[in-house]
Amino acid sequence: MRKWREIFHVNQAELSQHLKISPSVISDYESGRRKSPGTRAIKRFVEALLYLDEGGGGGVKAAFERFLSVEVPTDIILDIKEFNSPVRARKICVALQASIVAHEDLLDRDLLGYAVVDSLGALNELSGQAFAKLFAMMDQRALIFTQISTGRSPLVAVKVGEGKPSLVVLHGRGEVEYLAVELAEREGIPLLVSKLESANELIRRLREL
Repeated sequence: MRKWREIFHVNQAELSQHLKISPSVISDYESGRRKSPGTRAIKRFVEALLYLDEGGGGGVKAAFERFLSVEVPTDIILDIKEFNSPVRARKICVALQASIVAHEDLLDRDLLGYAVVDSLGALNELSGQAFAKLFAMMDQRALIFTQISTGRSPLVAVKVGEGKPSLVVLHGRGEVEYLAVELAEREGIPLLVSKLESANELIRRLREL
């Protein structure tokens, strides 16, 4: 429950007010101090997230609708959003304190949204076809991979797919392999590397855009 509440950018106070229950009840469910709330309560929880998202422009719902035809397990999606208005790629670079390793000349393009993906989960769970679909649907959007070691695998997937994201960000403590940079150069994709302390910090900064 906590994961989905945070993905929909809803705090406990907002959710409790909409559901007309105490914030402590929500906290207890999220921490496991209470038993499962049951299907009826979960339905109300989901409806509340969708309602509150619509009130804020519907950015999360719209982003997930783009994923309906893609075989992507939701557990590898750490965060996702469609912006209410386009955001310059360079602004994402600044927000994530990222270094530019390929195509700085393309950072003035406008982006319509982003998705943050657990790279290890993606590599373990996605088929080649699903990986290609994931990249194809990120046109005019930023695709951000966490837990990166060398960055080669995501960029190889870009090369074999029919579509490609308008910005790729690699987040992790390792050094990006030269091949990943070369592939980004060849494919015309701006490539950034962020070494923020955690994926949670990265997501927090993206949500503030």
